Amino acid sequence: MSNQRADALLNQGHVDIALNYSGILIAGIYRSQSVVSYENVVVSLKKSNFTINTINTIYDLATKSVLAFQNAPAYLPKEFGHNLENLRGYEEIFNQQAQIHHLMAGWVDMTILDRLIFLHYLKEYQKANATKDFVIHAIFPPVARPAYFNNDLLRLQFDKGLANIIQSGEYRTIMINLDKQYT
Repeated sequence: MSNQRADALLNQGHVDIALNYSGILIAGIYRSQSVVSYENVVVSLKKSNFTINTINTIYDLATKSVLAFQNAPAYLPKEFGHNLENLRGYEEIFNQQAQIHHLMAGWVDMTILDRLIFLHYLKEYQKANATKDFVIHAIFPPVARPAYFNNDLLRLQFDKGLANIIQSGEYRTIMINLDKQYT
């Protein structure tokens, strides 16, 4: 489901856990230990020859059209969200797989999404489509992501289970095999 819907359903008690929660804690929402680390990146086509400087990032994006994942400003540095009006074009999309198509078709100058999500959907896209050379601009710092719960006992159980799989090495195996089916 979308990030915004997950937030609302967790807040209303209709789901027990949400991973992509915007992080605005309200009474009755409990944060776990970090589960994953996201590295949101900007991806552009190589032929565009864009230079993006990590110090002046938002200014380097100013003349570009950008397609981001839904509710991106809640997950990216505040500077990004405060300067959206400086972009030539900005849209958000729920279907992150479509971000690859929009970029490869040249409908947008850049797309913003997590590096591993990009690589996963790129691999899927390449099964049926030719791709163009691209550049991954790592301009945002990696961010640890906890899970969020509406039940503190459930959060405590989750944290204990997470600690167990980290200690056993199973967590590392999962992370190494993210691009494969892991069950």
